[in-house]
Amino acid sequence: MDTPLNSALHSSLSGNMSSLPQFGGFLPSQLANLELWTRYNQGITETGSGVSQWDDQSGNGNHLKQATGTNQPTMQADGSILFDGVDNYLVADAFTLVQPETIYLLFKQVTWTGNDYIFDGNSAEGGVLRQQPAGASPQLAIYAGTALATNSDLTLDTYGVAAVVFNGASSVLQVDNGTPLEGAAGAANMGGFTLGRRATAANFSNIQVKEALIYSVAHDAATRAQVITYLQGI
Repeated sequence: MDTPLNSALHSSLSGNMSSLPQFGGFLPSQLANLELWTRYNQGITETGSGVSQWDDQSGNGNHLKQATGTNQPTMQADGSILFDGVDNYLVADAFTLVQPETIYLLFKQVTWTGNDYIFDGNSAEGGVLRQQPAGASPQLAIYAGTALATNSDLTLDTYGVAAVVFNGASSVLQVDNGTPLEGAAGAANMGGFTLGRRATAANFSNIQVKEALIYSVAHDAATRAQVITYLQGI
């Protein structure tokens, strides 16, 4: 029976579901040091035919923005955001983000072109995930002053999770729950986040993105598995 108390409780819970674990599950905000969280099909502002802002759900105000119409990616019917590989990108205002850093991206590579940048920091080469310059499709690499060996686990036109840890000689590039590549990726600091291109130049990528997470800490394998599992359930 639906009593007034039950109705009030349902209304209260419904208004706060975005901040609660679903059915007792995990949310990335339960982990410490969350700096940026753009969520699938949430907080997206369209201006004209493009996305002008994707709100940061971490509470830090590190929104991804693009004021120029021609540079705006497009929101798709399923709530994902498509970057055309020509001139689309989103960027946050500079914020404090130094190694160690962990970035998760739920996305797919629509096409692959060597040296196209999936993401970067606030300044060029601060912390890069890119389509490997000298490799064959669909190889990915990370770079923060030193290139880490390539990972080819994410096939074209297939959603997957890239988990990247920038932590000097102990950096990591992992796709889904596959075998992580570990080694030196350099000591540069991101200082912010640029999605869809190199921070201060071209190298635009043709990608489709559902969710992004950034933490100012190096996640171990168990923590990465927890976040990856969450993202795979979207």
